Amino acid sequence: MKKLLFMLPVALLCWSCSSSTSDDLSKGPGSETTNGIVALVGDAPAAFAGVALRKVDFTVDEFAPENAMVQPDVYASENGSFTLDTLDFDSSDVFRLTVVHGGAAFTQVFSGSEMSGVDTVVLEPTGSVTGAVTVPEGSDFVWVGVLGMDVMVQSDSNGRFALPQLPSTDSLKLYFVKDGGKKSFKEVEVKPEAYKNEVVNAVEPPKQDEPKDDDNIKFVAVVDGAPVVGAVAALRAPDFEVEEPVAERSMVVGDFESDENGKFSFAKPDSGSYRLTVVSSDKVYSKVLTVKQLAKLDTVELVSTGTLVGRITLMSDMPYAYAGVQGLDVLVKTDENGNYVFPSLPVGDSIELYFVSEKENKLTATLKTVVDGNASEFQAPSMLLQDFEGKEFPYWYINRDTLGSKITPSEVKEGVVYDSSRKSKVFHGEYQLKAFEDYAWALVGTSLRETAWNLSLLDSIVFYAKGNGQVRVAFENWDKFTEELGMNLKASSPWIDVDSTWKRIVVTPAQLYMNAADKMAGSFPWSTVKNYVKQIHIFASGGTEFYIDDIWLYGALF
Repeated sequence: MKKLLFMLPVALLCWSCSSSTSDDLSKGPGSETTNGIVALVGDAPAAFAGVALRKVDFTVDEFAPENAMVQPDVYASENGSFTLDTLDFDSSDVFRLTVVHGGAAFTQVFSGSEMSGVDTVVLEPTGSVTGAVTVPEGSDFVWVGVLGMDVMVQSDSNGRFALPQLPSTDSLKLYFVKDGGKKSFKEVEVKPEAYKNEVVNAVEPPKQDEPKDDDNIKFVAVVDGAPVVGAVAALRAPDFEVEEPVAERSMVVGDFESDENGKFSFAKPDSGSYRLTVVSSDKVYSKVLTVKQLAKLDTVELVSTGTLVGRITLMSDMPYAYAGVQGLDVLVKTDENGNYVFPSLPVGDSIELYFVSEKENKLTATLKTVVDGNASEFQAPSMLLQDFEGKEFPYWYINRDTLGSKITPSEVKEGVVYDSSRKSKVFHGEYQLKAFEDYAWALVGTSLRETAWNLSLLDSIVFYAKGNGQVRVAFENWDKFTEELGMNLKASSPWIDVDSTWKRIVVTPAQLYMNAADKMAGSFPWSTVKNYVKQIHIFASGGTEFYIDDIWLYGALF
């Protein structure tokens, strides 16, 4: 389907591949000539490149799928040179020149007078654009094109579309035509980047019923004191979390949009508190407010966003997880080590992160933090495993061997006592090990849930202890089935002396090299156990009592 904006004379076919123009061609007003333009890809000529010239506001007149960026009017020679004689337009007209060669393209807007001075165009690798647009009521899909080009694609019923190949040398404007329509109902500017995909969101926020004026929340969004037109806002419950684990980079998908004066107006929500988030480009306002505070809003100042980088500990069978922020719509995917990056978050206000697996299971970890707007700083993970301040201790237990050793109490909560020197509650256990038995033991410990965890990035375990003997910490992968097979995994620290004074004990992975009995040291090094940890145990020996408090994991958050 040829889409010429003007009739090229038959003679054009004779000189279109020539590198020069006949001296007989007029160059007066309204009859400009371009001579000997050379198209290059890198330093090489773009041999036989396709060349098209369209008015800058050109749209196709017959809607049909067309993947080609343009249907060429002429082709370059084997040396990459071509000529276009613009005989039938006024020199004040504005045109888009597009040159295509394989996966590279050039496009730029010129006036008729400017084209006479063009001698070289350099083609760059193309990019792509995908996105979504609101499908008008009564239509099954939307046609998506580019002003000044011939490409035309059809969206699906939800408005999703893809333009797989567009030039990366200039800003372009997409236009949208409804099924059965003739004129575009929306235009969106894009700037494709070479080898990259740009995502366009042309979905209209849902229309809100205009309530009575008295019930409206009204305020103006400003940046540096100037009203922001087209900012989007959303109200979410402070503990809101997305329902489906699908990556969404936007902080919020807007419910409301500011008018030409930067003003928002929407119905007052029910009583309670809400996170109000207002976004415009890389500027944001986000804060948890009561309904009364919302009603008193007059102006909200948008400021630059910040970047947050961190890490979550994954289960051994979990290839990745998702990280989100309560009260926002953003959800980012971690890598295989649990690393995540939020490229754009509100700064200065406390936010709480949550984590979910691909199977929509929420991980137990949460993280409260304040994003710094000045730098992108990695938030090293850490967690308080137990401080014994609660009344119940799920997953915690006391255990002993079957050789006749004893330990009291029988439940962790019964051993929690107040310690005046630490001014907090601690665990206290009393024990008596079977004499002359290498495998005699007593412990307090915790299960990390049924599935093993990948603690390969653990920095250290830190806890406080006192007593009249020794303690050691062990990371294990234990169950009755593997015990019967003699295949339990355990990496233990050396025995550590404790006395009547509280001692801060730090154990690093390099110290986790011993098994249950000293004589088997090295049988299960940390490198064997670290990817499959189910339990953490603190053993006691060489005395009659021990105390434990404030157990921290550094480099882990699960």
